[in-house]
Amino acid sequence: MSRPCRPHNPAAMPLTLIATKGHPATGKSAVARGVAQRLHIPLIDKDDIKDHVLGLPQANDLAYAVMWQIAETQLALGLSVLAVSPLSYPVGYETAARIAARQRAKLLVVETILDEAEWRRRLDARTPGYSSHKISGWAAMQEMLRQYDGCWQYPIAAEHHLVLDAAQPVNTLVDAVVERLTQKDVRA
Repeated sequence: MSRPCRPHNPAAMPLTLIATKGHPATGKSAVARGVAQRLHIPLIDKDDIKDHVLGLPQANDLAYAVMWQIAETQLALGLSVLAVSPLSYPVGYETAARIAARQRAKLLVVETILDEAEWRRRLDARTPGYSSHKISGWAAMQEMLRQYDGCWQYPIAAEHHLVLDAAQPVNTLVDAVVERLTQKDVRA
């Protein structure tokens, strides 16, 4: 049973850019939707954009550029915002940090992880071909990781980073994000 949303108290949370990080099927989208709903903030998902630009050259880069532009616009309006993507490359984190700094916003990268068995189960449960650009199945994920060659393992400043074990219930994960966002002693 879903818990009713609690109204967001903007005074309790500074202007914030929340960016997700994590491999496919690790729970990024579920956590992001829960946080956006709980806090009543806009959610911009890179894959929603990519769905519409897929036929264009460099669609993935274009989807990221659009996502970051929309996120910065929301921050400039004084709205905290949640940007959903795997953030697989250091340039994604660097872009988020630059945008947050320009808009004098706090940055929080919420990374979702899973133990291998659960992660594999979730990937294999995805219907093959459910999306032309989303990973389905463990074998496809392993190939993607080989291509990534470890690029996703880059340093993130501790004050910007929250790692969540996504095997926990979504409400528990959302609570952890909200708690971190409302801590007064965390530097922007």
